[in-house]
Amino acid sequence: MEEMDPIGHEDDQSIGDAMMEETPEAPVGEDVTIKTVMEYMVNFREHIDSLVSGIRDDISSLCDEVSMLRDKLHVDNQEVNEDDDDDDDDYDDPNKYIVFAKPPVRKLIIFYVNGVLAYIPRHPKDVILITRLYEFMHFCVDNFVIVIWSSKMRHNISHVLEKLPLLSDHFLFTWDQANCKTYDSVTYCKDLNDVWNAFPYFNDLNTLLVDASSEK
Repeated sequence: MEEMDPIGHEDDQSIGDAMMEETPEAPVGEDVTIKTVMEYMVNFREHIDSLVSGIRDDISSLCDEVSMLRDKLHVDNQEVNEDDDDDDDDYDDPNKYIVFAKPPVRKLIIFYVNGVLAYIPRHPKDVILITRLYEFMHFCVDNFVIVIWSSKMRHNISHVLEKLPLLSDHFLFTWDQANCKTYDSVTYCKDLNDVWNAFPYFNDLNTLLVDASSEK
């Protein structure tokens, strides 16, 4: 009768061999991922190189165009100078000193005073300017053509202008009640046609009226 191993070494060895045989191999996906990333980086670099090359070509083309424009401008200036030399003796030409004005690039802004730029009480000397008026008007003067037009009498708006001594000289003009029209002796209205007739290069397309009342 065959004796059995009480410890069971033979069975344990068989189980261990089976486990070793069933152990899966190490995954290879990591190598595939690295290869894919490297291919992407190569393609991306080629794309960047192509963009840089295109930008360089555009810059070179622009430089050539600028050079051509400079040469053309130089030739035109020479022709103008030659024409001026030829016209030196034309002192009797009646049209020689006519200047043809072009419409201004800046738009016209017409400001009403009371209620827009300041508050004018019953005693005009106590006029109160709106907050940060100086900074606002400084910006407007730098970017637009500015006009002050009030329906009040001249002495009422003079106190406002006195508080803006550095800006008043830059206003195109300052009008008061005398330049307004009235139909009932109470309401004074501003007719923008009067401005456009006095300054034809302004019109309804480049004029902005800032008033506290739509009726005026």
